[in-house]
Amino acid sequence: MKKQVEIMSSIDNFWLHMDHPTNLMVITGFLQFDEPLDFDRLIETFKNRLLCYDRFKKRVVRPMSGVGNAIWELDPKFDIRSHLHRIALPSPGNKEALQELISDLTATPLDPTKPLWQAHYIENYEDGGSVLFIRIHHCIGDGISLIRVLLSMADVEPNAIWTDNVCELKGEKEDSAFFPPFEKAFKKINRAKRRAFKVSDFISKEIESSIARPSHIIERAKLVGKYAVDATAVISKILLLPADKKTVFKGELGIRKSVAYSDPIPVPDIKAIGKYFNATINDILVSMVTGALRRYLQQSNNLVGDLDIRVAMPINIRPLESEIKLGNEFSLILVGLPVHIDDPVLRIREVQRRINDLKGAPDAVVAYALLNALGVSSAKLAKTAATLFANKTTGVFSNVPGPRQPLYFAGKEIKNIMFWVPRIGGLGLGISIISYNGKISLGIATDTGLVHDPKAILDNFENEYRMLLGMYRAGQIEKDPLIINDRFQDTAEITKEETTGGTIQAIRCKAITRAGSQCHNRAATDSLYCTIHQNKYESFADLKPESDKKDKKDKTASA
Repeated sequence: MKKQVEIMSSIDNFWLHMDHPTNLMVITGFLQFDEPLDFDRLIETFKNRLLCYDRFKKRVVRPMSGVGNAIWELDPKFDIRSHLHRIALPSPGNKEALQELISDLTATPLDPTKPLWQAHYIENYEDGGSVLFIRIHHCIGDGISLIRVLLSMADVEPNAIWTDNVCELKGEKEDSAFFPPFEKAFKKINRAKRRAFKVSDFISKEIESSIARPSHIIERAKLVGKYAVDATAVISKILLLPADKKTVFKGELGIRKSVAYSDPIPVPDIKAIGKYFNATINDILVSMVTGALRRYLQQSNNLVGDLDIRVAMPINIRPLESEIKLGNEFSLILVGLPVHIDDPVLRIREVQRRINDLKGAPDAVVAYALLNALGVSSAKLAKTAATLFANKTTGVFSNVPGPRQPLYFAGKEIKNIMFWVPRIGGLGLGISIISYNGKISLGIATDTGLVHDPKAILDNFENEYRMLLGMYRAGQIEKDPLIINDRFQDTAEITKEETTGGTIQAIRCKAITRAGSQCHNRAATDSLYCTIHQNKYESFADLKPESDKKDKKDKTASA
């Protein structure tokens, strides 16, 4: 029997607390089609394949005291027409018009008296195409679970059976031990589960193995007691972190938001570059995004010479092979993006090193426990913690794997998929990456008052992609430069391996600037210094100390 009332989990309750007029905690995304959808079939698809999950028919009731967990309660007046709307783009119905409409809808709060989700079927998009734009509150589920739910509504072939009573169409009758009024609901759920497992076969293994789903997290979560000391260290590290430096991405937020998304780029291109550097697709993509942000900062007259940008990265902690389960089962880790590094090769190596270091740390498990604890606290305390967290970061960076082959929704092929990640606290920058059918798309969401045109960041991202691909195809990339462990550390001496064949490989310049920090330039061939400092420092090195000269004179006389 269906539960009329269900207590919200602590982690879901935390994300409910995070709602704010200037940062709605709502996950948004769309499915793009090259042709119109049958709206009646679309409605039936939602009824049969989405509403079999009760949470999409339940509204949220907050506790009167403001402390404790909210509850899920079935909406007695639920009507699909209050959630699925049909609209059209104004002429010319191009990509810019779609981004403008999505920006408007993104800043509109969901109705708190109804289940916290909404969908808009958008017509008149690019020569007869259409878009299904969906908004779902974060308390219903995280990005991975919601993507899986939406894709479980799709089919792997265009002519799949879509009507409600599948068995009667086939002329078959299934026996059931269920009480007749609930038999229909159980059949819907089972069909949704079967579709979900089919779709799961297409999940990209390349991106699945990235930081979006490190398998060690599951094992670490089983050993929570072992990490009591680690928890103290991680919490102390977070509290002692300095605030992220002021840039164009940080500031007071407004209501208005701006969103944009890139044209899809081929996965094989990114995979080939990653294979060349022995790096994951995620390493390459994060490095490209870092380069794009660096370019935008420079275009906005922000100094980048000694700058890192810290972002919060969601980490999925549920096994993707499991059945679909709504709710939030992810954690957050903090990753520093080295925007101070200009050289794309060195940037890839540094990004790779930083991400690999985090994969072996307990940060994700500890952060997940903290989010659960904050979920049972008051909304005020949770928001205070979120503000503290946001002060130490600049944005949120999410990478979600999608299916590797085309899917069909309401009988039509899905041509593209995009989503935008919500931002916690006072964060004004959201970066989202998703793969689908052999292509990868990047989405940027910003506060309009801070970054009014996120397309500029996307243009920089595409420039980074073209530059890396061009260098790779031309064979102009030195794929094994030596990068110092961290820009704040130095090596005491050059090892024999680094001087193999009598050539000192590329290394960071060892010169010290007037500010007392190490030069960030790349060293020239056969030198420890860049071309700027090479003559100055190596001429000094050629000078012999007076004591050495005297010793040499004494040895000559004695001989």
